[in-house]
Amino acid sequence: MNLEIPNLPNLPKVTIGRKKTLVSVAVAVAAIAIAFLGWTLLLNYTGDQQVAAFGSHVAASEADLLLVEELVSAHIRSSTADLSVAGCDACMREFAAVAEYGRAVSAYHRQVVGTDRVPEAYAGAQSAYVRALDHLNRAFSLWSSAAAAYDVRAYTTAKENLAAADQAWKEYVTATGDYARELRAAEEGGDAPPA
Repeated sequence: MNLEIPNLPNLPKVTIGRKKTLVSVAVAVAAIAIAFLGWTLLLNYTGDQQVAAFGSHVAASEADLLLVEELVSAHIRSSTADLSVAGCDACMREFAAVAEYGRAVSAYHRQVVGTDRVPEAYAGAQSAYVRALDHLNRAFSLWSSAAAAYDVRAYTTAKENLAAADQAWKEYVTATGDYARELRAAEEGGDAPPA
């Protein structure tokens, strides 16, 4: 079995001149530059959208939590000296309901803000805000526990829970300061100043 390979026809020789080579290289460089520029613009747009969504979620969180914090502050500042025992009990039940509501609101916003995708520069701000929401959630839980302890006449436990809630509140305030510092650093493009 002898297989013969047929002769291929002669193809014309391609001659590429210097001008065509330079034009081809220029077109290739321009295409790469346009692709790179497009990719960079897409990343910047995506990053800007992520920052806008994060900012919107934080603003919604702050607005919702401000209402709850005002209710808690009003209950903590209110005097129960001139209330009857039934009035004190009703006040504590209302305080427990507000604290439980605050716990649910802070947990919801913690989930929303915690799952936001943010550019790396904003990761510190996001982490600080999530930490603040964790402390606030713990404060609400402790306030609720204090009200429950009061309800069963465990006054020592109620006082301990109120003291622990005060500490959690202080940690919340510290974490919100950290958030503000990290956010400012991310917006200015530098490192966050020390606390």
